[in-house]
Amino acid sequence: MLPILALTFFYAYNVYSSVKPVYYSQTLIGIAPPTTRVDAALPGQAVPRNGLLDIGGAPFVANMAALSLGQPTVANKVVAGGGNAAFSARMFPVPEATQQIPLVLIDTSTPDPQTSLRTLQLATAEYGVALENLQRDARVSPSTMVQPFVVSAPSTPAPAMPSRTRSTMTIVVAGLGISIVAAVVADVILMRRRQRRTARAAVAETSSDAAPSEPESALATQNEAVGEVPADSDEVAVVGSRSSVRGVEGEQPK
Repeated sequence: MLPILALTFFYAYNVYSSVKPVYYSQTLIGIAPPTTRVDAALPGQAVPRNGLLDIGGAPFVANMAALSLGQPTVANKVVAGGGNAAFSARMFPVPEATQQIPLVLIDTSTPDPQTSLRTLQLATAEYGVALENLQRDARVSPSTMVQPFVVSAPSTPAPAMPSRTRSTMTIVVAGLGISIVAAVVADVILMRRRQRRTARAAVAETSSDAAPSEPESALATQNEAVGEVPADSDEVAVVGSRSSVRGVEGEQPK
């Protein structure tokens, strides 16, 4: 058990100390209304409008474009341009009782500060493409399309240590569990071996106690041949003497 615990703590220490810092950076993007506006149209003339703005407003359009950045094809384009796929785009967080504003927050965490800045630049460009494709698919006329603009430039990448306590504690708990299981299995195996040795010793001792001595065994064989079972050695001697006397009397002449 102790060697397993030692290996567990050694590995957990290596995992805890091998974690490298990541660099966090973010940018904020908003959307601008159409550049053209028709307040009063001539009789019989249609007024161009943005249907997406009519059904959900600017926050709806901004959120739909932000969701488009989560597609794998967008991540592949960012990686191909020298960025990192570890970025996310979401609506700017506001309190629950506050109405959502059309701002999109894009953030990233990469091992290199230059990669963080490059990732935000590429992600911002892809957001503009996604916003344009969304309106084009909705058949919005170019004159009424909303356009993205940078509200807050990419921040200076700041180093931060990722969470490593959880992974380290997971390794320690797993090592303790393996150690306990190994100790229990070893204890069961040793106990069974000890029981087998004790049982063999008891069987051997019982066999040695039950085995008759060599003279008694020969005597028992002789008695079985004559059909008598004498009580002890004295009785055997008396029986032998009687047999001798009978033999002498038989030899006397009549």
